Amino acid sequence: MGDMTQLYSLFSLVVPVVIGFVLYTHHRTHGTLTDITTESVAYNRTKYQSLLDWDKYSLRVEGEPILILSAEFHYWRIPDRERWPHILQQYQTAGYNTIRIYFHWGYHSPAEGLYLFDGNRDVDYLLTLCEKLGLFVLAAPGPYICAETQGGGYPSWLVAKRHLNIRHNSIMLWRTYDASFVTYEIQWLDHILPILARHQITENNDQRRRRGCILALQIDNELFETMAHILPVGLRDQMRVLAKAARDANITVPLFTNDGFEEGGWVPGKKPNFWSKYPFGIDLYGFDKYVVFAPSSSPKSWLIDGGTTSGEWKDWDPKRMENSMDRLEKTVRGFGGGAKESPIFIPELQGGWFNHYQLQHTYDQIYDFYGDQYTKLLFESSLAQGVTMASLYMVYGGTNWGTLGDPDVYTSYDYSACIREYGYLSSRGRNLRQTLIFAQSFEPYFTRTDLLKKPTMGSPVREIINRQRVAVGADQDVVFTFFRNFDRKKRDEHVINQNYAGKTIQMKIQFGYKTSFIGIGNYKTINGLSLLQAIIPIHARMVNPDTKEEIWIVESTPSGLGELAFENVGMTITGNMQPEVVTVEESVSLIRFKRSDGWTKLAINGEGALYIIGLESNNISTLYADFQPSYWNRGSTKSRYPGLLAWGADHLYYNQENQELEVGYNIHDTEVHLLSFTKPIDQHMIVHDQMPYLYTKKLADRSLEQHSVVLPLINWKYRDVNWNTLNWQPLKRNEKNKLVWDAIDYHFTSGHVLYRNQFKTPGQADPHVQLSLNVRHRATVVVNGHIVGGHTTYSRQLFSAGAKIGPDPWFIGTHNYDLTPYLTHEGRQLENTLVIIVDSFGLNRQAFIMNDIRNPRGIIKAKLKGVDISHQQVEQGWQITGVDVGKLSQAYNTTGFPDEQYEVGYESFTPGMDSTPPSPTVTPITHTNEQQQQQQQEEEKYDYRMPMNPSQGVRWLQFNFDNAWKQENQRVPLRLHLDGEFTAKVILNDLLIGLYFGNGDGPQHDFYLPDELIQRHDNVVRMLVYCWTPTEAQIRIQGWHVKVPGSGNLITSSSLDSITQPAMDYIVWKDTVRIQ
Repeated sequence: MGDMTQLYSLFSLVVPVVIGFVLYTHHRTHGTLTDITTESVAYNRTKYQSLLDWDKYSLRVEGEPILILSAEFHYWRIPDRERWPHILQQYQTAGYNTIRIYFHWGYHSPAEGLYLFDGNRDVDYLLTLCEKLGLFVLAAPGPYICAETQGGGYPSWLVAKRHLNIRHNSIMLWRTYDASFVTYEIQWLDHILPILARHQITENNDQRRRRGCILALQIDNELFETMAHILPVGLRDQMRVLAKAARDANITVPLFTNDGFEEGGWVPGKKPNFWSKYPFGIDLYGFDKYVVFAPSSSPKSWLIDGGTTSGEWKDWDPKRMENSMDRLEKTVRGFGGGAKESPIFIPELQGGWFNHYQLQHTYDQIYDFYGDQYTKLLFESSLAQGVTMASLYMVYGGTNWGTLGDPDVYTSYDYSACIREYGYLSSRGRNLRQTLIFAQSFEPYFTRTDLLKKPTMGSPVREIINRQRVAVGADQDVVFTFFRNFDRKKRDEHVINQNYAGKTIQMKIQFGYKTSFIGIGNYKTINGLSLLQAIIPIHARMVNPDTKEEIWIVESTPSGLGELAFENVGMTITGNMQPEVVTVEESVSLIRFKRSDGWTKLAINGEGALYIIGLESNNISTLYADFQPSYWNRGSTKSRYPGLLAWGADHLYYNQENQELEVGYNIHDTEVHLLSFTKPIDQHMIVHDQMPYLYTKKLADRSLEQHSVVLPLINWKYRDVNWNTLNWQPLKRNEKNKLVWDAIDYHFTSGHVLYRNQFKTPGQADPHVQLSLNVRHRATVVVNGHIVGGHTTYSRQLFSAGAKIGPDPWFIGTHNYDLTPYLTHEGRQLENTLVIIVDSFGLNRQAFIMNDIRNPRGIIKAKLKGVDISHQQVEQGWQITGVDVGKLSQAYNTTGFPDEQYEVGYESFTPGMDSTPPSPTVTPITHTNEQQQQQQQEEEKYDYRMPMNPSQGVRWLQFNFDNAWKQENQRVPLRLHLDGEFTAKVILNDLLIGLYFGNGDGPQHDFYLPDELIQRHDNVVRMLVYCWTPTEAQIRIQGWHVKVPGSGNLITSSSLDSITQPAMDYIVWKDTVRIQ
């Protein structure tokens, strides 16, 4: 009993201690800067509400409700700014009216006190371009941006200030407010925000001059206030000072946040209570939404090394989307305050996923895992929850050129996104475009909807109807039905029971498993027809109020399943789609189409008309609509509907300035179709003989041309790295007189850092010298110019050596090298030079509440054994060199080798010389598909191969190429293909564009060469190369041999059997259609 008494006594102490700790953790985050209140930094609605305002449904721009259909855009991942206009036009082509931009602190500030906004960093030019194109902007200047970039966007010079708590993280999972760190944050904001302020919608709204594009400004990134609703992690003072800095810099648009997921952080309007005496909130509550992780990135993989073999991946489970998405509206509204009274806003909605080092699959396999319909399903599931503001991350990922990426990602940031890295709008992007066009076609009704509490339809299979919403405050109570086929039996034909006037009308629907569309009902057309319900997709509508004519683009199935239910009012039906009309209950007409393409005209009382144009799926995939919000059209109400529709080509874009439809077509496209109430003036456009407003233009036939894109590489040269010419310096010592190994402390944070020690061969008859080495991330050991070997310390798992995110146990990861076979045994001095090359995958990004940005880089510990000198003498002999990124104008554009700019010392390749690489030779590669033989023979001419050996040490290779494919009337993206077990750092025309790890550390073998970085003549490629084992290097520059139309994935020998059309390199030819 006495023992139990002691236990009870202990328990009585534990309870108050736990309660006290919980109270402390909450109250410590409340801060002291309580004079900065929610109200003091709030948007001035009284002053600006006529320009920009909102209700619980949507934003209102100049009083007009608007959908914010946004896409992430990383200008800093697109090194050739000449490509920015084209990519932004692609965004508009894909259906977006807004972009969200992360502004990258480290990209603009290579050194303390230096801020650059020139060239590819000219954000004023970028925002002006958005205004010219008519794109709204959600601005996210950080200071923290995450984004799988080095240090989460923090500059390396800031990270090197070890007295600072970066992002206020004092230790892992614990934040302590750091006023000194805030000083630097505000310094950044004071440079970037004045530029952004000039482009705000609230400050530049004169209709006679340029209009501003920035709608709102994001404060920091995924700065949780609480996690799991109970763990307080966000410092209110942190958010307060950033919000005040924005207002002090004349930011007058609304501020918003992006909770890491829906946690209810920083919601304005919350009342003080016991837990929160001084609540603080931001104007607009936002939250990020990532639903299905790639198997190699799943939470399970954070602890257990799994999901690495794509062939073993299982299909993603629809339950994950249902569980994650289908209660959003209720959850967010339940947070109260501003979250209840503002639009439901997702600043980051999953648009794909990224890939990691040390995996064998590429973004193509990740794309296939999600499939063509995933993003459309996710976006429509968001719309079903009343979301009217959403930004897709990513739409175009771009390239981690140089050393922009953090340890989570390698050079390509393709993201398996809607627009692939080389510029093709994939099937996933084209499918999502259907949703975006539909939503904007019906925008007057779609911007303000409530959940329909009493559904008007049902089905025996519950999983095929997500929910229904009804328009609020519009001239019609239009009903939107969100069809989503998550049928557990994977059937694609179903019965729908439609309620009408107290009766049930049975209709049939056909749509595939894991597909979706939005059906419209209770809608009256401009000519007076009453649509009760559509259970086939109506992809777009055009309306001419003057003539009372309306046009729909529909997609019906060849089987005839899927119907339009109209009130039976004596319609006159003409056209060639072979409509079948069935009268139900005398008052309802069901229309089915036996033909999936063509046109049908529906008229009533001879006044006006509804034209229904049927398109097959291949044409639907190219459907483009030109929308311009009235804000950009200086208040024109005609912007509520598309000004034109077009289809039939790979890329379509209406240039309002030139009043031309820009056409980009590939080898499969034969003609472009235009639908417009205004007759185009282009004489090559032929009007349809029966369907008014439909025009067609034949495209040039390119099918007989040679389309194998492969380039000759000339002027091959090489030079060896001369270690003695590098600028070595002794290692520093810290206040404890310990050697400072960490590359961060030398500002050697991009690419390689090099270490050297020199020692004599021991005098004994059988010397034995060993090196014990612990590094992050890749070590290459060189003795007397000969590469001994190498290893990589990297992990996707938490709490593991080289962890890509989170704690890295620095004391783990030691490897041993036997240096004995490489020692000098001749000469008087018997001197040996040991060089250790350490290649970093980048600084960790300090995500969430991790404190990993200063995880060690370079050597952690090195120890020589078996030498004749003392440990102290060995320590004194260590030297270091690299590239101080603070001395570069672009901190990420370096291999880390100090000799990368050397021009002298190169020698041409000479065939037959054993000490140098032989001349490039052609080596045949076998393909089994006969359709590929001609292209393969062309490629073999320029397939350059050369043996590589560790005895060669580290070398620079150089070659030149011309690009005859670079012409005004076409776009031909190129790739550099590398194969072989070697390492290469690739510099194209002085820009580091590729990091290749052929030993398996990186899955990438094909590197996109940015279009506008390539010149027509005299392109120069330099490659730093070395290998750990003998290998054969293969180098080729060629086109993108991809699945088009379709995913845009590279075609490999294993995928040839699935290709239904002759595969060609991706080429887009250019044409125009003059509209006015």
